[in-house]
Amino acid sequence: MMLKHVSAMGLLLALMAACGPVAEPTQSRSAASLAASCSGCHAASGGAITDLSGWTEAQLLTSLDSYRTYTDGTTVMHRLARGYSAAQIAEIAAILGAPSP
Repeated sequence: MMLKHVSAMGLLLALMAACGPVAEPTQSRSAASLAASCSGCHAASGGAITDLSGWTEAQLLTSLDSYRTYTDGTTVMHRLARGYSAAQIAEIAAILGAPSP
């Protein structure tokens, strides 16, 4: 019986350690992971949400920055973009942007 409690406690501690602390908004995640999160909605599979393939870095930077700075915007993109710094927006645009023609 005691072994079950010790094992359960060990598992609980391991799970808690794996979760780690929640990142503060000022802490930066890697640019690649930030850019990868965009593919959840903006995949090339089509649909109602814009596919970002073919957008240049400059186009993405302009669009993302306007979402981030437009204070009256209420769409999901406005809310998401406000969570990134200008530097993170630039990194995302650099990773996702296609080479300029």
